[in-house]
Amino acid sequence: MRLSYTAISAYERCPLSYRYRYIDGIEEEPSPHLSFGRSLHAALEWLYRRDVPVPPTLDELLEYLVSCWSSEGFADQEEEEAFLEHAREVLSCFYHVNMADFRLPVALEERFELDMGDYALSGVIDRMDRHSDGRYEIIDYKTNRRLPELSRLREDLQLPIYQLACREVWGITPSKLTFYYLLPNQRFSTRPLDGEGIARVRERIDRVAALISHGHFSPTPNRLCPWCSYRDICPEFGRDDGVEGYRSRLRALLRRRERLSELISELEAEMTSLGIAPEGDDGERDGAG
Repeated sequence: MRLSYTAISAYERCPLSYRYRYIDGIEEEPSPHLSFGRSLHAALEWLYRRDVPVPPTLDELLEYLVSCWSSEGFADQEEEEAFLEHAREVLSCFYHVNMADFRLPVALEERFELDMGDYALSGVIDRMDRHSDGRYEIIDYKTNRRLPELSRLREDLQLPIYQLACREVWGITPSKLTFYYLLPNQRFSTRPLDGEGIARVRERIDRVAALISHGHFSPTPNRLCPWCSYRDICPEFGRDDGVEGYRSRLRALLRRRERLSELISELEAEMTSLGIAPEGDDGERDGAG
């Protein structure tokens, strides 16, 4: 089993949505907010991926934003232009605040995968800085409109998972872990957890992995349900008796069937490459084997 922060948080929020996404392989519907966030991340990676510690100009950064812009999920050109203009404003603010003390990060978009025993824990660290005093800081960009409540931030698993990764991959413990909220241009920073705190994080992740391995995928209605990509096929919300509700649910089910058929074909091809006949080819399915 391979888990990531995104997968774990999806399961904790709603186990059924996790199953749809990570087991059934049903892709989330494109959305303006996903494209907006993806584009900002790409532009910021380009900004910091330099050969020398000299940043590009703001005009160059905004020009690159257009070249890496993701156009998926927008209702029309007017909506896309509004999001693009907002992205320009966000990057301009970030540039003016941060370029005076520009330095090259020690890591950008760094992928990791940790062996946790019964599962692998993977992820991507947006950025790691080494400050002049030799201390390290992990930075993860967020495109929320505002900072979440402090209690939610303190319970979030993402930064502790990155702390685990730093220890396992680089053998270091960062002195600061930071969420950088780009839209309000605010930071939330925390110190690394002690051994007891890390043990609690590990227990929490282990518990999620165990529930997944035992097939616990009950729907859990929550505040994000109105924006869920799987609402049309969810047993909690997909029971609209109207014609449009029926059609929407049917389309979602057909997409799910198509993806499952693709997964079966991929698995059968892999089995064939290993010299293993897919189930039924040698008569096992009808009992002849």
